[in-house]
Amino acid sequence: MIFNQNEIKKLAEGDARTFEALHRTFFPKVHQFALMLLKNAQDADDVCQIIFMKVWLRRARLLEVASLDSYLFMLSKNSILDYLSSRKMKNNDSDKIPEETDAVTPHDNLVASDTQLLIEMVVENMPEQRQTIYRMSREQHLKNEEIASRLGIQKKTVENHLNLALKDIKNELFLILFVSLFWV
Repeated sequence: MIFNQNEIKKLAEGDARTFEALHRTFFPKVHQFALMLLKNAQDADDVCQIIFMKVWLRRARLLEVASLDSYLFMLSKNSILDYLSSRKMKNNDSDKIPEETDAVTPHDNLVASDTQLLIEMVVENMPEQRQTIYRMSREQHLKNEEIASRLGIQKKTVENHLNLALKDIKNELFLILFVSLFWV
């Protein structure tokens, strides 16, 4: 089924049948993308559930979307990155008893080192103020209010710069991940 403005309008208004059709149409593509990045069918299933739940919850916004394919791709990409990030945070809980399978390998250290180097390169290429704000937040562990006070700017400006910095980093990491998957 091709989703034209009429179907998107029905979906935005909460039509369950149109949502089911969207799910049937796009689930295989979204699932394959998630599986390609996550390398685990259960994780891909979980992320797909999150993605389509977001589509349903944000359905009113679909009227503003120029391309449904692009929207679903970006939503999928961001949801997968968020999922990986939250899974990593869960794995880093300090009260978790490490199992033998959680042992850090030399390869893990190399990947972490390369990732940190890439992040540092992205930060180095940011505009000066964004770079300063990012470093104050992530390296000096200052709160947004403290950064705003020290730099004499609004807290909202700090938040905007941090959001842009994190977006730059996520996009670059995603690009590297995407390219590396196809180079293999």
